[in-house]
Amino acid sequence: MKNKVVDKLTNFIIKNKKCNDTQIKIYRYGLEALYNLLTKTVVILIITSILGCLKECLLFILFYTLLRLFAYGLHASNSILCWLTTIPIYIGGSLIIKYLYIPKFIIAIIWSIYTLFVLLWAPADTKKRPLIRVQRRRSLKIKSLTISFIYYFLILYISNQNILNSIFLAMSLEAICICPLTYYITHNRFNNYIYYKEEHGLN
Repeated sequence: MKNKVVDKLTNFIIKNKKCNDTQIKIYRYGLEALYNLLTKTVVILIITSILGCLKECLLFILFYTLLRLFAYGLHASNSILCWLTTIPIYIGGSLIIKYLYIPKFIIAIIWSIYTLFVLLWAPADTKKRPLIRVQRRRSLKIKSLTISFIYYFLILYISNQNILNSIFLAMSLEAICICPLTYYITHNRFNNYIYYKEEHGLN
């Protein structure tokens, strides 16, 4: 199903725009990622709606996406593994947000750990998407830290437990995704931009 949809959309783009082989690969990669994202999101929202924790799921998605957008982090190596990890995380996380009380001091500790990880290792790229430009990496780090400090003020002044739990889980998950130890355990390369430059003879 996915291949048929991606093929049709790619062919549509080719018919309406002159593309070389590299551009076609980029479009196809982007369309596959978008298809996977949309289908997983729909499934997750349906399941969490049935379980009565749709609002919590949307909060989790919001706070995690803002972190992920700039700090990047590890991706599943294939679509099946992505499904097997993403769905339990979001559904389980939504249930935790709804039913578990997490004290503010624990959330503050996680915030400190996450912020330290951002300072040390964000943005954490992948082999498929190496962040080659120094200026872009610096910009993403600054934006990651900005989002982190916005979350800190929310932790200080927000009393809504669902929001606090969402921030806690989002930071916990993203901290895991940008940690070099996670890359090592999952047999992935860390700091892929370095290897990319070496392999392509770039300074």
